[in-house]
Order: sequence, then C-alpha cells, then structure tokens
Amino acid sequence: MLQNFYGVIQVKHYQNGRLRLQTDALKENLELEQEFLNNTRQLPGIYSVKVNTITGSILIYFDEKIIESSFLYLIVIKLLHLEKEALKNKPGKIKILLKQTFEAVDMAIYNKSKGYLDLKTAVAGIFAFYGIKKLRKIPELPAGATLLWWAFIFLSEGKRK
Repeated sequence: MLQNFYGVIQVKHYQNGRLRLQTDALKENLELEQEFLNNTRQLPGIYSVKVNTITGSILIYFDEKIIESSFLYLIVIKLLHLEKEALKNKPGKIKILLKQTFEAVDMAIYNKSKGYLDLKTAVAGIFAFYGIKKLRKIPELPAGATLLWWAFIFLSEGKRK
C-alpha cells in the first residue's frame, strides 16, 4: 500500500505496473512537467509517463520486475521536489479553523470593549468570577481553587513565553 501525503501528492490508483498520482505541484507548471518527464523517461523499467497539467495527474506504466512501486513513488516525490513538503508537520484543518474562530472572537471582544478586554482576559475573568463565587458559597477545594488557578494561568501565560 502506497502512502498518501494529503495536500501534497496522492495515490489515486495503483494496479500492477500502473500508477496514477495527483499533485497540485504540476498544475499549470510546464517547466516542472518537462523536467519531470525528462528525468522519468531515463529510469529503467518505465514504459510511459503521461502528465496532465490541468488536473495535476500523473500516469506511469512500469515494469514491477525492474522497479518496485514504492521505490518509484519515492522517486516521483523526489523528482517533483516534494520531499520536504511531504514530511513537513502540518496542522489539521479543524485546528486552523478553531484558531481563526478564536482570533475573530478575540478581535470582536477587543473592539466591542473599546480595547479593554480580549478573549483571554474575558475567559480568565469568567473563571475568576466563578472561582470566587464557588469558594464563597462552598469553601471546599479544589473546584473554586481550580477555577482561580486557571484564571491565573490564562493571565500569566504570555509572560512565560
């Protein structure tokens, strides 16, 4: 089984001696296409290579007795200069979406409060308020103290970095 590198290069189909890949690196990149075609045609065991620069699709027919599919896949990644991008640690889409959402909420709170509050200060204030309220109502630990500790951590986090 050949590994996909989502967002970099994907194996669309693999059958004995036939490998179809898709990558955005080749979309409308005629210079890279020519370089790739010239280099792959020099490899032993390659029967034909077709590239579609509109879709970024690569179709390779090869002899598996001469060149193994996983090795060919690694060669393709190297020839397309994708090895750094494929192995780079990337954040997930949900993480990016959450970060953008928090940044938007932060900006909205900052603007609405005319610069007095930001999201961290508001959350720390809420934790502090409920922590004090809980400690006054039921002076048992750790519930109220925990909320106060969280408020402290929120407010002091920027100082430790």
